[in-house]
Order: sequence, then C-alpha cells, then structure tokens
Amino acid sequence: MEQGSDKLSVIERQDAFLAKWVSGEGIEFPSEENKAAYQERAGLVADAIKIDQNIKRVPIMPLTTFAPTMLKGISGRQAMYDPDAAGQAYLDFCTTYGPDTAGSAPMLMYGPALETLKYNLYKWPGNGVADHLSYQFHEKEYMKADEFDHLISDPTDFWLRSWIPKTHAALAPFASMPPVYGSMELPMLGPLLVALGTPPIQEALKALMEAGKQCFDWINVLGSYLGQIMAAGYPFGAGSATKAPFDVLSDSFRGTTPLMMDIYRRPDKVLAAVDRLVRPMIESGVSGAMANGNPLVFIPLHKGADGFMSDDQFKKFYWPTLKAVMYGIVEAGCVPACFVEGGYNQRLEYLAETSDIRCMYLFDRTDMKKAHDQLGGKVCIAGGFPVSLILTGTPDQVKEETKKLIDTAAGKKGYILSIGCAMDEAKADTLSAFIDAGKQYGVY
Repeated sequence: MEQGSDKLSVIERQDAFLAKWVSGEGIEFPSEENKAAYQERAGLVADAIKIDQNIKRVPIMPLTTFAPTMLKGISGRQAMYDPDAAGQAYLDFCTTYGPDTAGSAPMLMYGPALETLKYNLYKWPGNGVADHLSYQFHEKEYMKADEFDHLISDPTDFWLRSWIPKTHAALAPFASMPPVYGSMELPMLGPLLVALGTPPIQEALKALMEAGKQCFDWINVLGSYLGQIMAAGYPFGAGSATKAPFDVLSDSFRGTTPLMMDIYRRPDKVLAAVDRLVRPMIESGVSGAMANGNPLVFIPLHKGADGFMSDDQFKKFYWPTLKAVMYGIVEAGCVPACFVEGGYNQRLEYLAETSDIRCMYLFDRTDMKKAHDQLGGKVCIAGGFPVSLILTGTPDQVKEETKKLIDTAAGKKGYILSIGCAMDEAKADTLSAFIDAGKQYGVY
C-alpha cells in the first residue's frame, strides 16, 4: 500500500485499496462511458463487501473457468493452448452477458508449459483428459508421513527439493540438489555450484527456464485481452488467490485419505505443519493482489465442509489457520474472498467471527437463509445459486430461482449474486436469464 498506510486501521487500509481499485487507476479506457461503467460495476462489488446501506443493486459475479470458452465452442484443449482464442472468449463473455465482474482467463493455464515441466498434479485436455473437457486434479500422496519435519522446519526447502520433484517430472533432479544455504560462505559455495552444474540438474533448469519463457510469451498475448476486458468496463472478480493451510496439506501434499488418518495418528505434526504454512499463504495472496492492483484474494475452501470433518476437528485443525491467513491478508489492505465449497451450515458461527474485517464468503451448498440470518449485516455473503439449474433448467426456472435467492439473501444489503461453483460449462439462454434477472430483481 501507499506510504503512511501503516498508520491507518485495517478497515481503512482495506477501504483505501478498494477505492483505488474502483477508480480504475492505471487502466486506459477508450471513453468516459467505459470508465464510468467500470467504476459502477467495481463500486457495486466494493459496496457489497462494505455492506454499504446506500448500494443501489446486487452485484452479479458468476465464477467461471472454462465456461466462456465452452460457450464459444472452443474445446478445453484449445483454451489451454491458444491464448488468442481464450482471451477473445473471455472478452466476448463479458460484452455478451454483461456481468459485474469478469472471470480470470489465466486460471486456465498454458498447456505447453505444463508439458515442458511434465506436470502431474493435474490432468488436462489432451494429457489424461479428452480434448473437449476441462482439467482435473490428480490427487496423490506426494508427501510421505516421514516428511512432516522437513516441511515444518523449512517449507521452502521442502517445496523445492521434495515436493516439486514429485509433481513436476522434468524437475525431478532437484531432489538431488544440496540445500541452498551453502551460498552463505565462499568455501561452501563451490560444492553447491558443482551440484547445480551436474547434467541432470542442468537439464531440469533448462526445462524450468523454457516453461518460464513459454508462460511469459503466453501472458503477453493473453494480457492484451485482459486489458481490453477492463477497458471495456469490466473489473476482475479477483486479484490473486491463495489457500487455507489445511487444504494445502491435504490437497497437494499428503492427499485426503492420508491426512485424515494423520489427524488421529500425528495430530501435533498436522497442527505444526498448517501453522507453518500460514505465512507463505498470506504472502502468496498479498503479492498477487498488489501486483494486479486488485484487493480481492480468492480462497477456495475444500476440506472444511459439513460432513467432511467434525465440528471439533474444524475448530482445531482448519479454522484457526484459515482465519490467520485471512487476517494476515487484511493487514495489507486486501480482502479475503472465500469460496465456501460444499455446505457450511454447521460452520456459520465461525465465519461470523470475522465481522471486524472486510471479507466475502461465496457459498456453494449452504442454506442461504441460514447464511443471511447468521451473517447478514456482519460480513458480505454471496453465491447460493445451483449450477445444475443453469445446465438443465429453462430460462423461466432460472429467473424464478434467481428472484427467490435475492429475496432470501439480499435483505441486509451485503450480498453478491453468484453461482455456487466455478463453471466449466453453461447454456447461453439460462446464463442470460440469470444475469438479467439479477439486474431486474436485485435493485434496492
């Protein structure tokens, strides 16, 4: 944030960052009309987050992954290999349907770079998944139980020399690298550099550099479309992303089943590990938001849902470090935007604890009446619309359900209309009905 911002309260820092984002500072608008449209849309989102009682309409924020490209008849593979096609589809999505926020095309990632790295944490179209589909997470036990101490003592070294070699096959030689600490003194520098000069590590470094060059070229193409989207009057619904520490440990490191056994077999190690991941997750979210000039930090919540773990387990293993990440993010003036996957009907009391900061909870399968009754007026709530109705319903059914949802969830002003998942697919007529109904029935 700007000089002197450390003298502001947390809320003041958040409001200052939101105001800067709403202003469109740094965006080259082709006309005053486009600038005004951008400021109106971003302003609606900011007002909902602040629970501003003077807000004029419920903002509409449909989460999207492959839906903009699929609606254009672009296969998942083309979307991940042709940045011009993906970028144009995301731009067309905004100008065709008129949501209040744009989806983030870089979420699709660039297929050639994944090939170069021999990435195996996901399967993607043409590499384990049919060309016409989207990518899929490939969960596996990438961290063994005896590696907890490595992660806890030095997360960066664990990431570099243990986890990355298992999830990026082209970088497998990194496992034979010595720790980088040898660079601290001249007599120890030689052995480190010799190790880096071995043919396997040299090849791994070349692969890493090639993937970096590929992604640099990719974002230079895609970036022009992202600029066009903002210049056309559409703010992005997130400036960066991070994760809950428990989800990092469960999703990407241990795997779901091993970690759920860990909380019984080695609970102290789990607690130490998630605590060690708090600071890296804060820095990951804040750095991207600052770089993009967008305060919204997207946090998908995967393993804290009702039925996945008990309330006592949530209170012990999941919530404290998620809350710590959220509060670390707001210290920088950013706004945690939690995508609450699954149902959180038993967790709402915990979410209410964050009423002293600006944040947003976008719900998937949570009862929106309960969310409104327990959280309304305290924190911004969002979501709740079933994607199944977008895919299988009629426009009239969608319109009726949208009105019902707004009537249920928007009464205390801090509500953002959204679909309860990130859409890979959509239908043009029902999506139009959803957005149009939001604008019709969401007026205060």
